[in-house]
Amino acid sequence: MAIRKPLERRLTLRRPPLRRQRREAREWRPVRRVVTRLAASLVAAAVATAALAQETPRAYDVPGRGKLQFLVPEAWFDEPRTHPGRLPSVRFFDKLGPQPPFDMSITIAWSTTRPPSYANPARLRAFVAQSAEDVAPAAIEARLDLHEIPDAGGLGYYFRATILAPPPGEWPNLTRGAIVIGDLLVAFTILAARPGAPEVERALKMLTSARRAP
Repeated sequence: MAIRKPLERRLTLRRPPLRRQRREAREWRPVRRVVTRLAASLVAAAVATAALAQETPRAYDVPGRGKLQFLVPEAWFDEPRTHPGRLPSVRFFDKLGPQPPFDMSITIAWSTTRPPSYANPARLRAFVAQSAEDVAPAAIEARLDLHEIPDAGGLGYYFRATILAPPPGEWPNLTRGAIVIGDLLVAFTILAARPGAPEVERALKMLTSARRAP
């Protein structure tokens, strides 16, 4: 008696009708567009982030005290200002034009006393607090709190304010404070076009990179 093998069923993959294929292609077209745009945005953001992350050391003259060096974002512009009889200052901004979206000015001061009076955290805090009191009448906020500058060793404070009617050519979003580097005091004012601008945090990080240079 012969044993017969069972017949194997062949599975045939049937292609959907052409009309159905076209309909499905039309339905997926908007999804593909969104995915393509999202991918392009992510790539652009990654490229922009990488470019912003690049920093270069730049040194600025301090009369009779060598130089002060910062790690400055590579894309930023700077404008050192030194005049006889006046404290040196530097302006940093991110775009050319009459009113760049980000604009920071620093002024470098020093003391002839040793140790400098502002090297005391309490006195430095009082110095910044007085500046906040001066700004308060023009600010929208009812209270201007002081914050320590991260990674500044406790010797850096700042406050934020929204100016109700800023002077012509200035933005309403203000960040102001001071940081101590050795025997130098660096007072700074940051103006930004929009609240929460990432450039402000990058500016604070730049300030903490300050080092004395010969």
